[in-house]
Amino acid sequence: MPDGSVKLRDVEALGPVTCAALWRHLTDTDLVARLTFHNRPVDDPVQQIVSDIRRCGSGWRDGLYVRLVDLPAALEARGYAAPADVVLDVQDAVCPWNAGRWPLSADVKGAACQRTADPADLALDAKELGTACLGGHGLRALAGAGLVTELRQGAPAEASAALRSDLEPWLPRFF
Repeated sequence: MPDGSVKLRDVEALGPVTCAALWRHLTDTDLVARLTFHNRPVDDPVQQIVSDIRRCGSGWRDGLYVRLVDLPAALEARGYAAPADVVLDVQDAVCPWNAGRWPLSADVKGAACQRTADPADLALDAKELGTACLGGHGLRALAGAGLVTELRQGAPAEASAALRSDLEPWLPRFF
């Protein structure tokens, strides 16, 4: 029986077709019983390419964090996938200047976010807002976990749709 192994350090491609071809080559190599690799995104196409993902010894660890230091600048600088008009009531023990109510008015063209006294639609900590800004775990999922408080019905879904990303957040290099 073949018992060869390949330790993969890195694999990158210019597009999805090339990426799939590389993974198929790596998973179909003759005389290789074990392919080992680390630090791949959670939505890596290899999960759909292998014949049985349950045979893979996969696991996930976090390695990417965002700390919002200038909340309005961060929210105004990022892109948005859908329109949103929500007022965020943010708590921040580390950067107290971020604490307060912030109306986020955003669409695919850009965003505006300046402090307000208007009633809040969502209450959350800066930690959860940083997580949502990465585009992975949405505010709707965080609300379901009890980490975000829904003050206006539908606000978590609206904010999640705006903050989502087609790709899961991933840090290919540790620092």
